[in-house]
Amino acid sequence: MAAPKTVIWDLEPHTRAKHAILRRYLDAWLPILSQGRFPKILYIDGFAGPGVYSQGEDGSPIIALKAALAGRIPPETQLRFFFVEKDRARAESLQQLVEALKLPKNYRVKLEPGITFEEGFGRLLQLLDGKLPPTFAFIDPFGWAAPFEIVKTILAAPNCEVLVNFMYEEINRFLAHPYEGQQANFDGFFGTPDWRECNAIKEPRARARFLHDLYMRQLKNVAGARYVRSFQMRNDRDVIDYYLFYATNSLRGLSKMKDAMWKVDESGEFRFSDATDPNQLVMFEKEPPTERIRVVVAEHFAGKNVTVAQVKEWVVGETAFREAHVKGALKALEMGDPPGLQVFGAPPSRRRGTYADEELVLDLMVLPTRSR
Repeated sequence: MAAPKTVIWDLEPHTRAKHAILRRYLDAWLPILSQGRFPKILYIDGFAGPGVYSQGEDGSPIIALKAALAGRIPPETQLRFFFVEKDRARAESLQQLVEALKLPKNYRVKLEPGITFEEGFGRLLQLLDGKLPPTFAFIDPFGWAAPFEIVKTILAAPNCEVLVNFMYEEINRFLAHPYEGQQANFDGFFGTPDWRECNAIKEPRARARFLHDLYMRQLKNVAGARYVRSFQMRNDRDVIDYYLFYATNSLRGLSKMKDAMWKVDESGEFRFSDATDPNQLVMFEKEPPTERIRVVVAEHFAGKNVTVAQVKEWVVGETAFREAHVKGALKALEMGDPPGLQVFGAPPSRRRGTYADEELVLDLMVLPTRSR
């Protein structure tokens, strides 16, 4: 999508999908952080927009504020919202909407109008003396106006994470343009000049995978994120529109983001998939993918003695699937003919194929696959 010329514009389906994900995730993230007794929590929206769309739909800053209001955040927790919007007319629209919400005293909103995200983030660090509190940053630019150095700085701080919209279609279209300053812009966006190797790749899918994998490596190896997953959105022409990259050091945060992604796609309106592993592209779907999870669990843990908790941790951290999918997969293994799973140390009252939360320390032996 090209950058709009008007103050307010129509809400595109792919943007509605991103916002649904954001809303669901913040509904979980804000209460979790406030219950962790952190004295301050920060939400950053680097490309905030006017706060509303042409039919009255909420923009991302208003979504974040309303999620906080619905989350019953304790009054002793200070919530900080930092919005940057370069277009002054859009920033004025957002300011009016924020003021109309009549926020509690423990909410503070800082809106930086007329400057870039890079400039705004620099001011934020000055205000905070260079120390970020637990932070969620939503970085959703038109194009590639989000320097990687900012992402790296956020992820270097404890309990901080990012959701970055990687606008693949726009990035790919302008990648080889030779006008002055463009190469430096992309160097800043990727945090490396290695993107230039893509100009020699002509096959569309290979180009997409190269740029996707480069950005993912940067998030892991340079920014130091322990967990990185990417989510692919295809447009009505069946072309990759964008990737959402979620980066965190929290397994619990990753679990909640996966919940948000799978629930958003239940409607079937959006063509979202987990694109982290090119060999295991997983479309989000309404029905639990029990058989596929059974296969990946059986293959990974074959011949090993593990606990249910260890299986859950691996599924959340290393696959496209949710924690909620695990029990169905274990049941399918244990109840199979022949069984693919043995359980040790269970209480006498346990029924086969059940895995209550208090039993997450159960010892399992995943049996090697046998031919029938």
